[in-house]
Amino acid sequence: MATNKRGVAGWLDPLHLNIERWAYVFQRVTGLAVLAYVLGHIGDTSFFVGGPFGEGPSPSSWSSDLSVTENAFGHVVLVMVVLVVVYHGINGIRLILSEYGMIFAKPSRPDYPYKAKSLRTVQKHLIWVAIIAAILAALYTGGTLFG
Repeated sequence: MATNKRGVAGWLDPLHLNIERWAYVFQRVTGLAVLAYVLGHIGDTSFFVGGPFGEGPSPSSWSSDLSVTENAFGHVVLVMVVLVVVYHGINGIRLILSEYGMIFAKPSRPDYPYKAKSLRTVQKHLIWVAIIAAILAALYTGGTLFG
């Protein structure tokens, strides 16, 4: 009898890749990316409202921080942040709707090849909406920053 101990490596199992599996992987990866950005942003902005040790903001720290973000690399990072946040948010709404059973069909008996019959096409459409909206938001942001 086989045990199901694939763990994180099971996320990218090539035998079980489908749109729902990719949405699952990307939701977790984007969640970690949003967390890293928020922690970095809080640390960065704390220097301008008194600093971590209460010494107060300085004009030199402000200009040095802007020199890091106000360039092509900083703009690419901001475009990626928009892409990640929009995808994570819209896919999160899809997950909330599915958690409350609002976008599921009635469950049925599992027959081989074990495709989930309770997943409606609205699930897949909402995944594509999240992807397309994230790409459009990133393109708009890129156009604003680089244009």
